[in-house]
Amino acid sequence: QQQQQQQQLLQLQQQLHQPPAQLPAEVRLQQHPGFTQSICPTPFALGPVCARGERELPNWRTCPSSAELLGAYSNMMADTAHYMFNVLASCREVRGHLRLLSAADGCSDDTQPDMQAKRVPSSVMLAHALALTNGVWQDQQTRVHIYGGDVRNYVSPWWEQQRLPWNLPPWIEHRFVALDNTQDFVQQLFSTSQCKADMLFDVVLVRQGLCFCDDPSKISPWWPSEVLVSAAQPSSVCGTYILETHLFEGRPAYRMGHCVLQWCTARVEWAVQDVAGGTWAFARGDVGHPVLARGPWAVWNGTDHVNDASFACNLEQPSSPPPWQRPPNGRICCCGITGDSLSLLGILRRVASVLDTRNKDSFGLLHGAWTNGTRTEVDQLHQQIEEAVRLYNEQWRGPHVAAVLWRTAAKEYWLQCDGVVLFQPGSRADPYKAYAGVNYEAYFGSPSSL
Repeated sequence: QQQQQQQQLLQLQQQLHQPPAQLPAEVRLQQHPGFTQSICPTPFALGPVCARGERELPNWRTCPSSAELLGAYSNMMADTAHYMFNVLASCREVRGHLRLLSAADGCSDDTQPDMQAKRVPSSVMLAHALALTNGVWQDQQTRVHIYGGDVRNYVSPWWEQQRLPWNLPPWIEHRFVALDNTQDFVQQLFSTSQCKADMLFDVVLVRQGLCFCDDPSKISPWWPSEVLVSAAQPSSVCGTYILETHLFEGRPAYRMGHCVLQWCTARVEWAVQDVAGGTWAFARGDVGHPVLARGPWAVWNGTDHVNDASFACNLEQPSSPPPWQRPPNGRICCCGITGDSLSLLGILRRVASVLDTRNKDSFGLLHGAWTNGTRTEVDQLHQQIEEAVRLYNEQWRGPHVAAVLWRTAAKEYWLQCDGVVLFQPGSRADPYKAYAGVNYEAYFGSPSSL
């Protein structure tokens, strides 16, 4: 019997190492070597789903209504619901169940003292958006199962009732699960019975999971010796500013003549101030260095401060790395993964491992949000994301492939990466279908050629 098992294993290994053209079609189409189409412009339908923003609401569990809980984010979450149903349910004559896992969801305990606990989990917002807004789901033909996974949630078996403070419609089922994005998803969800043993997901959503909003400049002991302030219209405040010898309110300050560029804690802004009094320009946002201020800068025009998109503070040598730049494995995204390609590859594999491969339209979306840093820092992280997708498509042995979503309409380099989507080629979740599709036979070969 052992010899027979070894022989079967040897035959399987030999089969998997055959050139793709010699494999049976059903096996060959599940292999991705040669699929080099790694970047796709974000389709119009996915654009709203990739919108950025978190709902900050202390004691969100005490909200009496869905409308109050969602606030200004109602349309954003409704857009996400519409997209999911358009891909997964609207095309079906008879609908059944839609199963969603929201990873990096947010803490289920709003009594914790940190800022993250004050933000409404994505799964909760999505459940309330489904209950509040109009859509095909209101016919109640689809039972929606939403699981909110976060590392700080407690482990609860699937048969144990979780008490939520709201009365959701009976066709919406919501549960929190404990989920560490750095560890194997299958082991965490099923070995602890947090999900039924045979359950897989139609959608895995990681909202803002690939957002790199961490700021190494805040704790850096070194800073650029010069920065350049510029604008479309020449001004006396434009020019090269030199680093001061002392910190101001714990952050570096720069001077050029009568102008000082410094941090103002009380107003949470970087400002160009005149030593005689008054502010020439300011940009709000808590970043550790003025070259990271995204603005827009409000500039004094003689009577008022007016937003000026051309006003900017940059490194004197923009192509040079800043002193605080870390290697990719020293940056951490919002889902807790470091920014190197191998770690990013790991989270892609973990997401794919719990997608239902039997559902051709199943998909995963790892939302990118924004990437904090100078041009060299952002480019470095984007290259790692692209490399992770390339490695995934070369090495993974499942039906889902991956593509980087690129927001071509964004002029700001730190907003251009919308994240990564996992999809089955030719499915309704395939982002390339918005652009007349991809010739997949060029990558996988044609079954008719066998």
